[in-house]
Amino acid sequence: MKPFNKNRKYIENEFEEASFDAVTGLSAEELYTKLSEMQEKSGDLERERFCAEAYAFLLEKLQLEINEHTPFAVKFNIGVDYSGFAGIDVFDSAIFRKQREKVLSEKLPEDYARMVDGDITGLSLIYTDFWHTVPGWDYIIPLGFSGVLENAKASRKKHENDGDARAVRFLDSVIIRYEAILGCMRRIYEYSLSFDVPEFSEAIKNLTIAPPKSLYEVMLFSVLFLYFEEIGCERGRTLGPIDSLYYPFYKSALDGGASLEEIKEMFRYFFIHFTATKRFAQQPFLICGSDVLGNDRTNELSHLILDVYDELNILDPKIHLRYHKNIDPEIFKKALSMIRRGNSSICIVNDEAVFRGYEKLGIPREDSQNYVLLGCYEPVIMGLEEAEVGVAWINSAKSIEYLLTGGRDILSGKYLGLKTDKSYATFDELFDGYLRQLDYTVDFAIEFAEKQSKYNVLMNPSPIYSSTFANCIEKGRDVHEYSLKYNNFSLKCFGLATVVDSLCAIKKFVYENGEISLEELTGALEKNWSGYEDLRIKILNDKDKYGNGRALPDNIMQRITEHLEEKYVGKEFSYGRRLRFGLDSIDTHLYRGRVTAATPDGRLAGEVVSRNLCATPGMDRAGITGYMQSVLKINSEAFLNSAIFDFTMHPSAIEGEKGLIDFVSLIKIFFDGGGFAVQGNIVNSETLKAAQNDPRAYSTLQIRVCGWNEYFVRMSKAKQDYFIKESELK
Repeated sequence: MKPFNKNRKYIENEFEEASFDAVTGLSAEELYTKLSEMQEKSGDLERERFCAEAYAFLLEKLQLEINEHTPFAVKFNIGVDYSGFAGIDVFDSAIFRKQREKVLSEKLPEDYARMVDGDITGLSLIYTDFWHTVPGWDYIIPLGFSGVLENAKASRKKHENDGDARAVRFLDSVIIRYEAILGCMRRIYEYSLSFDVPEFSEAIKNLTIAPPKSLYEVMLFSVLFLYFEEIGCERGRTLGPIDSLYYPFYKSALDGGASLEEIKEMFRYFFIHFTATKRFAQQPFLICGSDVLGNDRTNELSHLILDVYDELNILDPKIHLRYHKNIDPEIFKKALSMIRRGNSSICIVNDEAVFRGYEKLGIPREDSQNYVLLGCYEPVIMGLEEAEVGVAWINSAKSIEYLLTGGRDILSGKYLGLKTDKSYATFDELFDGYLRQLDYTVDFAIEFAEKQSKYNVLMNPSPIYSSTFANCIEKGRDVHEYSLKYNNFSLKCFGLATVVDSLCAIKKFVYENGEISLEELTGALEKNWSGYEDLRIKILNDKDKYGNGRALPDNIMQRITEHLEEKYVGKEFSYGRRLRFGLDSIDTHLYRGRVTAATPDGRLAGEVVSRNLCATPGMDRAGITGYMQSVLKINSEAFLNSAIFDFTMHPSAIEGEKGLIDFVSLIKIFFDGGGFAVQGNIVNSETLKAAQNDPRAYSTLQIRVCGWNEYFVRMSKAKQDYFIKESELK
């Protein structure tokens, strides 16, 4: 294998700088035109078969490029824009998005129009989630592409004999797509022979006819499978627990005479490949964890993976690490040391909190012990569960607005909330009114998600993703027909600190101090606080803000989250699905805030609403321990879809060996107290300001944004300013 250090410069930007060979197929523009024409002419053609045939056409005609500087040598020209995070491909834009809009606007016109209004005004986004998938890696790796195809053919024959036409249609779509995959693999092999990539050519040849046999082949198989799944709109949002999945291949490599340095070299190429692909929100993988008896799953490959990742100083792929009380203390300390040094593309999740969360859904630890994290930090049981982790993001701050206006959206003038009387005699009446407004939005999200579920396959048949589950192949059913052992769907509420601080302000300044009436406060918000600057400053300076361990705001937060838990968490819906709830925002707090009116906590119209479980920027004045006290008062195990603890700490707080020991102890205290997950930044505002003024000197400075990292100097100024403000009082 060629030395990584000599080749890295040819790999890191290879997708942005790709030069595809016109001899190998059609350009992305030509593919888009052809697929759009096929979509227009599809008429009454059965959707699964049409999509399968369009997929086969794409794999037969797409252009290829071979990069001789990497063992992961092939690239596909499918129209992805790599100027930022990788954009959508031609199949997604020409086939899926047009079909989804057509189905929803025709089948559910009133609900769809209301959903669009909610999206535009920053209230909510509600769609069946096809984007967050956990392939059943433990099923497909032992089979390989050819093995999955043979299983599909065998199942089809059985269902044809049984007269199950629905199963035959589904399995036909699997067979068409896998035959197209193998055809594309043969194209890649033949084309690669013209280049100096003999190891790659041999591996491609082997993977065309058999499952992966070596560490290199299992890595290449994983890369190729993600490509093939994602030609469409499904996104394979985890590589799975690679320290356990790849461990037999790792041991085999050592037994065959490979050195640890040779294995590290392979992982360097593997990780940098994902850096180059610039996958949206980055590509996660999982390490560590415990089994049902509490035994540690950490192994020597877990350590090697962290060591290689640390030396590369990258942020993509990103790491999910499962914590438990018996975890190898050295690997836990190593991960926190990386975060402390700025290599912070790591999220650590508490096994015990996840297990208890699954128990609330009636799922035992015998099954939940096999959970992985996908996307940002959402648990899903690999091979057994479809969780649709991103069905809806709900801006809970809008319910404060609708509470005061009787359901009217201030900036748009539309009535999107529950139409109610705007007067409340007591704070308790007002608080109940807030919960009714929040429920009104949550109930619509659930109702619309339920209605959409009937049209999943019509919108987006998913035979590649479905083929990674034994259940789907055996039953002959798409995964989005809810054919797995556990079928759930998930909602998220964000902006909770904005809500809590607003309710605190109303309680104190309206009902207790009488400094302003509720009607006049509503008028102040309509005017974006113009003419009420003194009161706004007084509210901003008030001590009762969430994130400081104070009784009033923490009690209000508890009341809201307990209400959501009691009313919604674990509730059963169609197909036996249970509802999972999350309390995170990802980055929606930024762009949803832009279309959210002023709020009673002193926030101005257009400013961000609060992120995840964070305090409002600048309002957590009691340090990380006060913030932790507030978060631990939430029953986070009820919010299985994520209840993330984002920390920002000044580097001086955890300097030296003692500082690292204190950091380890702090995170353990959080997890022992029932905390769900942690991620964060060790940074000071002075460094961020310096980076803003001199980007070239800080080109590799990472910031944990939400469920992913970004290089600070590549952020928008608005986003940079947000993190500067968040770090100023740390």
